[in-house]
Amino acid sequence: MELPDLLTDLFRRHRDRTALRTAGRSWTYQELDRVTGALAARIGRECPPGRRVLVAGEHTIEATVWALAVMRSHGVYTPMNPGLPADRFVEFARVAEAGLLVCFDRAALLRAERAGIAALHAGDVGWPAEAAPAGETTRSRVAYSIFTSGSTGNPKLVDVGHGGLLNLCRSLRRRLDITPDDDVLQFGSLSFDASITEILGALYAGATLVVPAQDGVSWLGSVSRHLAAHGADLAMIPPSVYARLDAAARGRIRKVQFCGEALGENEYREAARHGRVFNAYGPTEATVCFSLAELTEFENTIGTPNDGFRAVVRDPETGAYATAGTGELIIVGDGVALGYAGATGTENDVFRTYEGSPAYATGDVVTLAPDGRLAYVGRNDEQIKRLGHRVNLAHVESLLARHLGRDVALIRRDETILLVTTGEGADTPESLMARIRGLVPVWEAPDHVVLTGELPLTPGGKVDRNALRDRLDTPAPAEDDADAAVLAQVLGVVTAVLGREIDPETSIFDAGGSSLAMIQIQVKLSEAHGEHAVEAAFAAMDYDFVPATFVRHLGGGTVAAAASPAETLLHRVERDRDALRAELPTLRRDTRHDPDPAIGDRAVLLTGASGFIGGHVLDRLLTAGRGVLVVATGDPERVLTGHRARFGRAAADYARVRAITYAELEQWIDRRRGPALDAVLHCGYQVNHLLPLDSHLTGSVRNTTLVVRGAAALGARSFAFLSAASAGREFGPLSAAALTAAGDPYSRSKLIAEEHVNTLAGLGCAVAHYRPGLVYGHRPEDHDHLKDDWFTALIGTARRVGVMPRITGHVPVCDVGTLAGTLLAGIGPGPDARSAVVVHRTYPLGELLAHAGLTAADVVEPAEWFERVRAGGEVSPPLLAAMQAALSGPGWPTAHREVEHDILGRLLGSVHASSRR
Repeated sequence: MELPDLLTDLFRRHRDRTALRTAGRSWTYQELDRVTGALAARIGRECPPGRRVLVAGEHTIEATVWALAVMRSHGVYTPMNPGLPADRFVEFARVAEAGLLVCFDRAALLRAERAGIAALHAGDVGWPAEAAPAGETTRSRVAYSIFTSGSTGNPKLVDVGHGGLLNLCRSLRRRLDITPDDDVLQFGSLSFDASITEILGALYAGATLVVPAQDGVSWLGSVSRHLAAHGADLAMIPPSVYARLDAAARGRIRKVQFCGEALGENEYREAARHGRVFNAYGPTEATVCFSLAELTEFENTIGTPNDGFRAVVRDPETGAYATAGTGELIIVGDGVALGYAGATGTENDVFRTYEGSPAYATGDVVTLAPDGRLAYVGRNDEQIKRLGHRVNLAHVESLLARHLGRDVALIRRDETILLVTTGEGADTPESLMARIRGLVPVWEAPDHVVLTGELPLTPGGKVDRNALRDRLDTPAPAEDDADAAVLAQVLGVVTAVLGREIDPETSIFDAGGSSLAMIQIQVKLSEAHGEHAVEAAFAAMDYDFVPATFVRHLGGGTVAAAASPAETLLHRVERDRDALRAELPTLRRDTRHDPDPAIGDRAVLLTGASGFIGGHVLDRLLTAGRGVLVVATGDPERVLTGHRARFGRAAADYARVRAITYAELEQWIDRRRGPALDAVLHCGYQVNHLLPLDSHLTGSVRNTTLVVRGAAALGARSFAFLSAASAGREFGPLSAAALTAAGDPYSRSKLIAEEHVNTLAGLGCAVAHYRPGLVYGHRPEDHDHLKDDWFTALIGTARRVGVMPRITGHVPVCDVGTLAGTLLAGIGPGPDARSAVVVHRTYPLGELLAHAGLTAADVVEPAEWFERVRAGGEVSPPLLAAMQAALSGPGWPTAHREVEHDILGRLLGSVHASSRR
């Protein structure tokens, strides 16, 4: 029986029973018959017969209904993971030679356009009332296709025929004892073929397929809460996922079928406490499920073959086949897949015949008992299971080597996967991991990137993996460094999953992580620290994940005793601040002031002179004839030479300027000798909203602390700090609430730097913090300072692509000349030396559209805009990420105009004019 006929028969056989349910909505079999029939007819009008229909959706009842509609149509059901990287998505679509894409996210429409295939957005179609009469058409011999990887790293498709589906359904109903009264959990992603067993197994038995409503960020957390509240008669899930469910959820599963990865004894014993336990095995190439066992005690078995299948083993040395013994498992029967579409070379050689029947060589080593029971031994190649997906390391290694343009080796060390490559070029482990995340899905990505010298080779010219493993061995951390070592290991796992570093006190969801990322992190940490300890830590965090909080809970902390991430950070800042406050009086008292003939007495210390704002401040100081001590992160002389060229000044203008490095300033402080200062204007700070907090603390905040110490030692009477409007609109004592309200690590670091500067007030030094919005007013010579500016890049990109992302609130902008005057006015004690948020003008969406030459009709949602821009490849990934981070907030809440001239208009007009020269 072919798949469309099978579903039609089931819908009509069980008519009035409930077929599908989610929170607040259910469908009878009769309703599903009508709706899926109507949608199948619509698909038939959009897609040529026999072509693949891509379904890019998951974890919703809407996506499940459409999946059933495609199965009933004359197309070939081909689910796709909607979270694939854009290039990978387009590549998969092309390999599928698809006739249609069904999607649930409008950003996918852009991907379909890029791949040159027709697309239907489910929201535009709705639920048709009645199906049009179906005409006669030729169906494909392929029932459905599922993506996997090829030996060259290219995507390929497993084409599964109709022959094994009825046997699959019969076996599941009989062996799992599925009844019409059962609720069957629909957990698996549609792109993972376990969802086929959930959907067809439930419907064949007349049971109810239940799709939990996603009630938070984490899909796993939503499933866990659903199970705790409602339970399930049958759940088909990987052991590592079962271990992540909370105790209440596990206790309400009546039957659990483990699948996707090896079953451990801990998971078996926990599941056996609450109900019946089954263990299933089956590659994609054997219609999902080949064998099944009900376990009444823990044993290493994957059961006996399902209806329509039989097993033989092949001796790897002689090639002989046997019906008992140990060897490579050969699956025989009508449920063997038809082959790989898009395969290259000899990949389809795994499909063969045995005694006239279709057969598949699995590559899995098993022991086959005379009574037909199978015990899994391992793999005969480099394939492993990760997050329920089978991954061929050789395939992934080939793909990454090709796309990264360098030699790589994937090395297994226990359950950790390392990508080892040479340290040539400017790539860092972090930058390589970020690129890898754009090439492969998370289950194929390595856990860490390791840079080394040349890769060692065997005499035959292949990578010597044993030599690499020996090279990578490192001693265990000292016992007193245990907490730091655990945190470093946890952060390494998080970095590998997310593709970039995050602050230890930041939630992975705040850092852009997904529920799939959460599951992978949980699995990896369980492998390192044990199931029960990790389970308890995750339960304490309510299935959020903050690295430092996890480490505290792992060490036995409780929710009541553990401080929040912001409180922990605040304590750290307060400790550093108090130490600085205690040191400053001794610096003020003990430092000897040596007159400097160049800068004179009571000069101004300036940082950031090579930056956009600091450069304008230095120009103003030169005009005023002030002596200036420039402190620079780079070569001091190059800073002054660059400033001279930028502002067209003569060398004589710098007669009263002396430039030193931060290291020289620190030497002055340590030696308690240096020139006397009047004021400090601290403009030097790395503006990067994507860096983790630790990078800011060890970089810009550390430099700020050094300048504060210098201000105390050299007798400065005032200190003006160029902060940021993103740090907030209120000035007051630093608190955990203020750190929480600051939306990103850069903004939090500005608040911390302000707190360090405030310690100077105890010496009688006048302190002022200026928090400006986006600062413009660039001259042609200043345009280099716009290369990493997210806002002007966004306007320019919107102008090029002809659409603007929807922006809420206002964008706060400052004029650099006016801001420089404000900073200079703060020199010395007096009424002008006060902290302030500095915004000269705000721009709403309407004005931004006018500057980009667009109208309200050209506005799209941010997700769609970013997808289009990303697909065009016009903007670098870091700059695109900065745009996304900036647009994730609510925007400036109120309109404001302090200057009449159009700051943004002047900027964009200048850029446009300069581009014509």
